[in-house]
Amino acid sequence: MGRLSNGFTVVEILVSVAVLVVLVLFLSRLFSSAAAVTAAGNKRMDSDAQIRPLFDRMAVDFSQMVKRSDVDYYLKSSTNPQPGNDQIAFYCAVSGYYPSNGSQSSISVVSYRINSSSGNTRFNKLERMAKGLVWNGVSTTDTPVVFLPLTISSTWPAATNGNSDSDYELIGPYVFRFEYYFLLKNGDLSDTPWDTSVGHSSVAGMKDVAAISFCIATIDPKSRVLLSDSELTTLTGRLPDFSTSMTAGGLLGQWQAALDGTTDMPRPAVSAIRFHERYFYLLPR
Repeated sequence: MGRLSNGFTVVEILVSVAVLVVLVLFLSRLFSSAAAVTAAGNKRMDSDAQIRPLFDRMAVDFSQMVKRSDVDYYLKSSTNPQPGNDQIAFYCAVSGYYPSNGSQSSISVVSYRINSSSGNTRFNKLERMAKGLVWNGVSTTDTPVVFLPLTISSTWPAATNGNSDSDYELIGPYVFRFEYYFLLKNGDLSDTPWDTSVGHSSVAGMKDVAAISFCIATIDPKSRVLLSDSELTTLTGRLPDFSTSMTAGGLLGQWQAALDGTTDMPRPAVSAIRFHERYFYLLPR
């Protein structure tokens, strides 16, 4: 009488091993997918975390913008189209960095720009300047508020060009694209801060502007290191400027299309870029 065998056959062992391998592969893919989703979520949170304080700061600045027909504004217009990254400068009733001497006024010159100096540590990053001004007549060296025909660009050139200034601060370290346009009081979107349909051709205290819409592109810190400065500059140039043929949200749509068509740069970095838009309504004075 033969002995009973309680062992496994070779076929049973092979089947068990195969099932185990499938389970391991399934679990590893599951964990990889979870890690990818978590990483993408963290990148989005990193991007959003830097946008909130920036937009909060801008909300304060634009709510306190000085709106008078006898002062200058540095804005994009038909004579100053500002291709590529935009720049804006205006008088504002917020505190700035004041001179060491002289009686401080309640007015500053505020400017926003993307640093365009390739040798600067802030290259391709968003900066804000708040230059506190003194009262008229209290200083022979520091410039007070000036009135038209004197302009911001001629009086404080650092507010409107790429020159360095100690009053600039880094406010958007991972913002590399900065574009804005105007929502007029008649409901039109415009690249000029006045309503040409009623014959206006000057800023005149922003009387025709209901709000300014700012569109920005950001990249999180981990993805930023995958792109060189030259690649980021090239990518910036592919994101088109606003045009009056666009509808609300159209600019970000074109930016996304340009991003989707980018195949010559690291995909993990390109896919991590986020676009944001916000309207800042100008309060009546």
